[in-house]
Amino acid sequence: MNRLSRIGRCEQTIRNSRFIGVCGPADDEAAAKAFIEQHGAPGCRHVCFAFRCGDIVRFDDAGEPGGTAGRPILAALEHWKLDRSVAVVSRFFGGVKLGTGGLARAYGGTAMEAIADAGTEPIIETCRLECRVPFDSAGDLHLLVERVGAAKFEERWDENGLRLVVEIERQGVGAFVEELTGITRGEGLAKELG
Repeated sequence: MNRLSRIGRCEQTIRNSRFIGVCGPADDEAAAKAFIEQHGAPGCRHVCFAFRCGDIVRFDDAGEPGGTAGRPILAALEHWKLDRSVAVVSRFFGGVKLGTGGLARAYGGTAMEAIADAGTEPIIETCRLECRVPFDSAGDLHLLVERVGAAKFEERWDENGLRLVVEIERQGVGAFVEELTGITRGEGLAKELG
């Protein structure tokens, strides 16, 4: 899955109606709702949106005929394989009816252009590991952590050696634990934190 890199925008006029699209990252439902509130065009009757944050997927046609706004915006998010992302398209009616197909193309197309403007990046899942090593392996642990590009948290010493919490890409956990076991001759431990 991917997420939006930053806020993207697109504004276009289609048969006298003005469509304003804004999209951006949202880590959870509360952030998505706040984004919609902040980026919907003020005074606009039709502020349509879609977002996906993990298992939570929402979309709204905001008074447009059913399936002509929220669903096409969601389709744009799905096209780009986006998660933790939200798109809002506001429409100021220009006096010319677009029909259901025209509305769907306009909303979906505006969302697609806003997403293209924002750019996407892959979502890299991480986890935190609590590592425990004897005194003589502490330097080796630090070198391993730096080599794999993990982030260090909570370093503490006790009578048994070093306790270090690290954050690492989930896909690299197995190789990390295997290497930790090797450099400590089986004396090092690593367990995933909740």
